[in-house]
Amino acid sequence: MTAGSLGPRLSLGAAPLGYSPDVNPTASELRLPAERRYVLVAKRAAAGFAAVAGLDVEALDDLVIAVAQACENAISLTERVAGPGNGQIRLAFTIADSALEVRVRSSLSRAELEAAAERHAVAAQAAREAQALEAQEMAMQLMGLFVDDFGYRMDERTGGLRVRLTKYLVR
Repeated sequence: MTAGSLGPRLSLGAAPLGYSPDVNPTASELRLPAERRYVLVAKRAAAGFAAVAGLDVEALDDLVIAVAQACENAISLTERVAGPGNGQIRLAFTIADSALEVRVRSSLSRAELEAAAERHAVAAQAAREAQALEAQEMAMQLMGLFVDDFGYRMDERTGGLRVRLTKYLVR
């Protein structure tokens, strides 16, 4: 190169920028948000790696379908645990002599897991309270089976309960 050229300047023995000699060129990882709209990106990446690995069209299509399903299942799990819009999907592609291996993994950050645990605890408490209220309601109704007339009032604020039971006298 001449002094006025605009090309990259490399000294002998220097590697180009961004190159790391310890990186395996047959393995790559793609990280995506755990959102359904990114499944298309995962499918395209899988198709690209399948083509590079030399898979025929039918095998490529089969792999793309399997990767899409794996991503959908991973996203569903992160949504169940932490709600929509949380988490990350990682796709690891490894090309070997006779195979292309794709690993799909979902993960949540510590903050996302803690927030999910808090939401689950609140939801579990609400479910327990609803179940207890239902059991109490059933107990009140059961009490009414043994009398001719009854009524009750529960005050959730104070925890107070008033019950009126009437059994008519037979004369």
